[in-house]
Amino acid sequence: MATGKIKKNKKLKKLYDHHKYLSKKVEELTEERKVDRSSESKALLMRLKKTKLVLKDAIAKATATLTKK
Repeated sequence: MATGKIKKNKKLKKLYDHHKYLSKKVEELTEERKVDRSSESKALLMRLKKTKLVLKDAIAKATATLTKK
């Protein structure tokens, strides 16, 4: 059973890392959007934000699973 928690912790860390990466990319793209107002950059930004939100939900679910007794 302990190995299950380790795997979940690794999965949670991976989710956190990916969320942090997306946060950085969203921030960069938001700055870039001040100059480039194309529909492509808007679509990319929206897609990144939606992916980031899905990851946030997955992190919350994984955290709840780990803390549930």
